[in-house]
Amino acid sequence: MANFLLIRTLCEERRITMRELARRIGRDESTIQSAIRRGTTNTKTIEKIAEVLEVPVGYFFDTEPKASLEKVKALPENEETINYLKQILAEKERTIKILMAEKGL
Repeated sequence: MANFLLIRTLCEERRITMRELARRIGRDESTIQSAIRRGTTNTKTIEKIAEVLEVPVGYFFDTEPKASLEKVKALPENEETINYLKQILAEKERTIKILMAEKGL
């Protein structure tokens, strides 16, 4: 799942305003704000943001895979675990579909 709130954090750390980030990637500031609120954007936009903020694109996705894995290991093997794993899988599949659609695949 995407965590585009990290964009704000990185901008603050690098002392870049949202307006400046938008200018550097050739988009409107509202485009970035909207992506952060919705947690989605097109592939080219997030690639440009990652480039400007000097992080890999994957930085905005699955920010805590170890924590998720530990949570799964801690769950008892029952219906709750199965439902949790189904939820994770559904989120991953949704992300893949979005990325594939944006790439035109």
